[in-house]
Amino acid sequence: MKKWLNKLQIAVDGAENLLKEVNYEALRLKVEGKHQNLAETSNQQVSDLNLSLSDDFFLNIEEKLKDTIKKLEELEKKIGRLGLKEHFVSGTRETRTPSTSLVDESDVFGRKNEIEVLIDHLTSNEASEKNLTVVPIVGMGGMGKTTLSKAVYNDEKVKGHFRLKAWICVSETYDAFRISKGLLQEIGSLDSKEDNNLNQMQVKLKEILNGKRFLIVMDNVWNENYNEWDVLRNIFVQGSIGSKIIVTTRKASVSLMMGSGEINVGTLSDEASWALFRRHSFRDPPKEYPELEEVGKQIADKCKGLPLALKTLAGFLRSKSEVDEWTEVLRSEILELPRRPNGLLPALMLSYNDLPAHLRQCFAFCTIYPKDYQFCKEQVIHLWISNGQVARVLRT
Repeated sequence: MKKWLNKLQIAVDGAENLLKEVNYEALRLKVEGKHQNLAETSNQQVSDLNLSLSDDFFLNIEEKLKDTIKKLEELEKKIGRLGLKEHFVSGTRETRTPSTSLVDESDVFGRKNEIEVLIDHLTSNEASEKNLTVVPIVGMGGMGKTTLSKAVYNDEKVKGHFRLKAWICVSETYDAFRISKGLLQEIGSLDSKEDNNLNQMQVKLKEILNGKRFLIVMDNVWNENYNEWDVLRNIFVQGSIGSKIIVTTRKASVSLMMGSGEINVGTLSDEASWALFRRHSFRDPPKEYPELEEVGKQIADKCKGLPLALKTLAGFLRSKSEVDEWTEVLRSEILELPRRPNGLLPALMLSYNDLPAHLRQCFAFCTIYPKDYQFCKEQVIHLWISNGQVARVLRT
């Protein structure tokens, strides 16, 4: 099977290279002015280019194309012998949902001390001497910063302490318009006449916050531009003494820019790690599956206390009820890989490998971007389509 898959990958790569050659030649001819509308043909069939491309080029491509087709046909003949079956995937595309303030209290593990410290910092008299205090929560991705913020945001003591509360997911792309609109929606004061004018929204937000003690959570902040933050800060300082802003971020530089006295979120204890893993991996009490429980504890240990890795692996195993399936995960070489700076790759790689092939290709394509690079979602989708990783859907 492995040899067949390797040969298939080589054949597919060869076919993709042929298309790239044709597209490149088409663009080259356009640049040289030999065909005015050639750019429009780069996504059409190769035969549509026969009036523009040279005979030598076509002879070369034709030979390579015949060789690629022959390889694919030979591989196709072996499908039955290998016991492979066709799998049709729905065209529905899921999108990542921004964080919200809702939290399941039964899903918070090992953060009792951090929750108490944060609540005390938000509500104590000593911390209420300033008009505005920013409390950064710092930790690498998947460490549980958002979960910690949710637990505190929904605490009854915190609810009673602040007159206004708002939650906004900032995310990688800093958008002042979206942030201002989102905060007004949270507070319940967005006027449809103002929702397309940034200045009017920020003036309205400033008026609403003026003289009121508020709590705002800005989740997943990446932006290190001080000038953009200062515009928002000038709005927030209108609040009453004791107003607070919780900022969750992976970057210590963001914490230094926006506030002081950061709370660092570390890994979970062994006990909390097992509790979180058990919560998401078993539909019934673990005692019903003594063999799985023993293997599960060993798998949880390999996650090194990382909440996202624990939850992801647990969810991956939730639909697997055979000991052999769990043991295969435990023995996976992926879990033995050295921990990367973000600490998540080894555990999450198992879920990645379990994705359908077309989705794995889409994820792998994103590795062309450097870490923390802010790219345009629509541009990536167009690149997926142009590279044949996502099929066009024509709507009529």
